[in-house]
Amino acid sequence: MALQKTLSLLLLSLLTLLGLGLVQPSYGQFMYQRFLRQHVDSTQRGVTSSYCNTMMERRGMTRPRCKQFNTFIHADIGAINNICRTPNIRCKNGKENCHEGVVRVTDCRLTGSSPQNCRYQGRGSSRRVVITCEGNAPVPVHFDG
Repeated sequence: MALQKTLSLLLLSLLTLLGLGLVQPSYGQFMYQRFLRQHVDSTQRGVTSSYCNTMMERRGMTRPRCKQFNTFIHADIGAINNICRTPNIRCKNGKENCHEGVVRVTDCRLTGSSPQNCRYQGRGSSRRVVITCEGNAPVPVHFDG
């Protein structure tokens, strides 16, 4: 009887945490958080190489090795989520769950590296981006181009 009460309390606690959003319940939610970390910076309009060098390191894309190329989107997450509401288009992998929109971005391209020192060149523009969206209320999970 005590074991059953303990299990019931654990289940109730887990459901409460899920409801509050304190536990990530799915792979899709993990991919959404990863997308935000790797591609969203609504507070800056970075264009410079210094911006790229700082952000790539800060966001964990320089270890264990330097990421070759990355794009940061300079829009709030609401605007990015709205891209997921545009008509579906074909992704690079052939699936039909990509969407496109025009946003301000900084593209960071690796120009050189040595152990523990990745160097990037930054280029800012407003351009068309393609993102993969998933879920019942679609959210971005992958930057497709």
